[in-house]
Amino acid sequence: MTNTSRISLKISLTAICAALYAVSIATTAFIPTPWGVGQFRWGVIFPALFAIIGGPWVAGIGAAIGTWLGSWILMLYGLSNPILSLFAGVPANFIGFFLLGYLIQKFKTWNSFLMIALLTLFIGNFIAAFNVVLFFLLFVDPAVGKFALLVHTSDWMMRLSIVLGFMLFWVLTMYPFVIFLVPPMARAISPILKKYNIITTPLMLEEPKITLPKSIIAGFAILVFGFLFYFTPLSNIFKILFGLDFLKQTYLFYFTLISAGVLFIAPYIVAKRFYKLNKLQSK
Repeated sequence: MTNTSRISLKISLTAICAALYAVSIATTAFIPTPWGVGQFRWGVIFPALFAIIGGPWVAGIGAAIGTWLGSWILMLYGLSNPILSLFAGVPANFIGFFLLGYLIQKFKTWNSFLMIALLTLFIGNFIAAFNVVLFFLLFVDPAVGKFALLVHTSDWMMRLSIVLGFMLFWVLTMYPFVIFLVPPMARAISPILKKYNIITTPLMLEEPKITLPKSIIAGFAILVFGFLFYFTPLSNIFKILFGLDFLKQTYLFYFTLISAGVLFIAPYIVAKRFYKLNKLQSK
């Protein structure tokens, strides 16, 4: 494949990534965060998938363009702000998914994907959350709405709590989709990619005994979120910021427990099954 062909392929993959991400954002834009700023996004599976298919630049640029295009579409329905997206969403998506693509090229195993996805979602969502709060603090009149007023009237500890709240909401709602949908999607489209000679990052499947501690660490990290959210003084702050009553907070805690429980065992079971299948096929 010539350099021109490679560049054309990268541009095409970036455009597809951006288009899929923009469309997917619109499907759940009606589900806001507890503050009414930003949305629930299952569509992060697409730039995560393209981090494997096309590498860091394809994933980073595709995610950045996709989130900005999506914000222009949603602006028509009063669900997004392209300027806020450019300030917060664009850099966060670029950095987060660029790092995902870069790190997965370095470690090249599905089991490392568990930890890399969690780490990069942390980084990307922290950047997005921090920039959202900073944007409202610097550029939005506190009279505009409750969230703007909250940001302006709070001290720095409360603002940090808002940032952490945003980050936790996005990580907890994105991570399960990424780790459970991206691997089977990548496996499903691999024959098509081979047919058109598209070279992807070859991710090896490690032995189940190697998978188990990594999945336990990922599950434990989710449990830490739940502990902070429910059993520490932060719970009172989050309760006020989220506007959650006791019952809703309990439901969220149970959701965290279920997600952590699935993470503890599901990757090990999948790795064990695929590892056996690969051994049988190699005989």
